[in-house]
Amino acid sequence: MDLRHLEVFDAIMRSGSVSAAARELGITQSAVSRILGRFETRLGFDLFTRANGRLTPTRQANAVLAQARGILEAVSRLEVMSTRAAAPSPELVFVTVPSLSYGLVPSVLGAFSARKPDVRFGFDVRTTEAAIDVMVRREAEFAVVALPVSHPTLQVTPLFRTVSCAVMRHDHPLAKTSLVRPADLAGEKMIFLLRRQPTRQLIEDAFSRERLTPDIRIETSNVATACRCAAEGLGVAVVNGMMAGYTATSELAIRPFEPRVHHTVALVEQAGRDRSPDTQTFVDCLLSEVRAKFETLGLPLEILADSAHSDPEYPFTVPS
Repeated sequence: MDLRHLEVFDAIMRSGSVSAAARELGITQSAVSRILGRFETRLGFDLFTRANGRLTPTRQANAVLAQARGILEAVSRLEVMSTRAAAPSPELVFVTVPSLSYGLVPSVLGAFSARKPDVRFGFDVRTTEAAIDVMVRREAEFAVVALPVSHPTLQVTPLFRTVSCAVMRHDHPLAKTSLVRPADLAGEKMIFLLRRQPTRQLIEDAFSRERLTPDIRIETSNVATACRCAAEGLGVAVVNGMMAGYTATSELAIRPFEPRVHHTVALVEQAGRDRSPDTQTFVDCLLSEVRAKFETLGLPLEILADSAHSDPEYPFTVPS
């Protein structure tokens, strides 16, 4: 058994046929069939039933697939490590979540590059749960994610805290207000994040306390998508104000939502390790970028990072 067996099997499972797998791998169909046959012989059981020229995965195939993909992913990670080790310049490897990757992270990398132009970056975009898995496997130097996060091998440092905001089209009547409350949204079509989001229940509770039931027309996992739907006039979104700020266009208005629902962004590092100078520079650039953005948006922001670790070029304070 070798890696080629696993690659061919994975390609067949993903593409659904020998011919499609052959095109993907750049080899002939007969070569794919031969490799698959050798793999099945080595395993001692069939992975597919064959009828009328079609392959149907067996129950065993699904169990083998999980193991095969785990091995292929591990090999891929080793290859990445080898490539990075041979790189001529240092690289900062981190992971973050989709909503932070769209606007915030590129701006931070721009500021970082201006200060340390020789550093290369490698960053992955995952869900919070997957980002923590990356950190537990020690595949990244740090992660920037939204709380809550907890793991015994990781150190979590809150960086800043923001609030939920109501996001609507710029010509919506509520765009003329300075603050939006649940009562203001009675009768409005609403856009919420999915229930697995930590703050979703807090927002629903805000409506419940006023004996209101939000008219939820759209649920999505992504702040950018929620804001895009609001821009199309499909409803009013109640989402993380910072993330909304990085996806906003002239079509949108962003107003603070009361009662306040807080969102905390944190730095996740390996416990017991000193923070590298490059990571600290990233944190300094991140906090500087966030502070400037919120001054522009006029939204509440609380800096939580320990000032003892801040760069003297960036004197952060908690705004009143």
